[in-house]
Amino acid sequence: MALTHRLPVRQKLAYGFGAIAYSVPNQIMASFFLFYVTVILHISPMLAGIIIAISVVWDALTDPWVGHVSDRTYSKRFGRRHLYLLIGCIGTAVGTIFLWSIPPQASEVYKVIMLLILVLFTKTMLTFYGAPYFAISGTISNNYDERSSIQSYRATFHIIGIMIAIIGTTVIFFKSTPEFPKGQLNPAAYPAMGMTIALITLIVALIAVVIIPKDRKQATQDDDEQKINVWTLALESLANTNFRAMIVMIFLLEIAFQVSISIGFHVSTFTYNLTGPQIGIIGITVLLFSILSQPLWVQLSRRFEKKTALIWGMFLGIIGFSGIPMAFVFLEWFPLNHPQTVSIMIVFSMISGIGNGAFMSLPFSMVADVIDQGEIKTGKRQEGLYFGLYTFSYKAGISISVLIGGITLELIGFDSKLTAQSVETAYNLAMVPAWLLLALSPMVYWSASKYQLDRESHNEIISTLEQR
Repeated sequence: MALTHRLPVRQKLAYGFGAIAYSVPNQIMASFFLFYVTVILHISPMLAGIIIAISVVWDALTDPWVGHVSDRTYSKRFGRRHLYLLIGCIGTAVGTIFLWSIPPQASEVYKVIMLLILVLFTKTMLTFYGAPYFAISGTISNNYDERSSIQSYRATFHIIGIMIAIIGTTVIFFKSTPEFPKGQLNPAAYPAMGMTIALITLIVALIAVVIIPKDRKQATQDDDEQKINVWTLALESLANTNFRAMIVMIFLLEIAFQVSISIGFHVSTFTYNLTGPQIGIIGITVLLFSILSQPLWVQLSRRFEKKTALIWGMFLGIIGFSGIPMAFVFLEWFPLNHPQTVSIMIVFSMISGIGNGAFMSLPFSMVADVIDQGEIKTGKRQEGLYFGLYTFSYKAGISISVLIGGITLELIGFDSKLTAQSVETAYNLAMVPAWLLLALSPMVYWSASKYQLDRESHNEIISTLEQR
């Protein structure tokens, strides 16, 4: 069993640092892929949505499988997880370079084929890094509160990675030029962005492989003798009510919130008329307050339980994310194209960031607790499988949100060849994601409320495992 005492800060920093190599390329795809495909490569939103839908199915096959394989792997040199971290970081860097360097002037058939191949390859390699990386967090401590602290370090570095991605794109690569006043419309920015992101990913991941302690737990005799199908094990894990609650919650949550993010560049560019640096400032505000709120959520989870703190975070996130379109577009409380527009948006972004901070750390801590509960029934440590299923649900929600974003663009009449959209299209760009967020919020709350594992019951689980 993992140690129950508090870990040294240096060990938490070492583990958290590796999150940057996952969050940077992942955030690039989550935030800019649909904009890149539709506006820069001029692929129809519907066709872009189909490519994303195929990638969702592929994610379904790779996330739990890679996690399960890492559970059953043992190497004297690499332990259970580190070999996959190496494969994943190198592959992700290569895929990122080529994915963002597709020539806009190429034929549509060529662009669609290359997009499909490269997005599947890059996502697969990101899974090879991400699934084992998340699994490691379930092995370094089994203390109920310490896990929240560990995940707050991971979340902090994860958000730093997102900030690196956003700064690198909106501030450095998407600068205004005489030819492209809105720098995000400059096709030449994307290959340079891809190369830079790939280098950051590779360098950080290689450092993390060296400093993160290796998971040297060997597979049990039963694991070697019983070649159980990964999908059978996945179904068994989903029979756990608490784990199923987390899977459904994060899936619905990502759909609800990420539609706004997937077409966020469209909204910021064509509804709010913001420049690249202005978009970056607003995004960085959300992320900065996500980091600053981590100690708050750790303390609230210790005092009021993790689930209660998570639900509070959800309500703050709803207020912040839906507040901008409601206040500026639907209710028209504040005018657009005003000197104070960005300042007011920053206030809502602060609220969004505080709420978002809860979901960057607490769910991962809760999944780690569920893994202990699963070990009671199976006698096996399956961190890779559980976190693989969780990250699949997380990424599936994001991918489906991008698919919904593509369909939304198609239905509201978005024209990628225009530098300005109609008033009706600009209105719907902002409001459709807001209405979807408000509609799905009760379902997110319902699923989160089904999670019943608390400090007392988890302590009983740990006591039982230690007696074994």
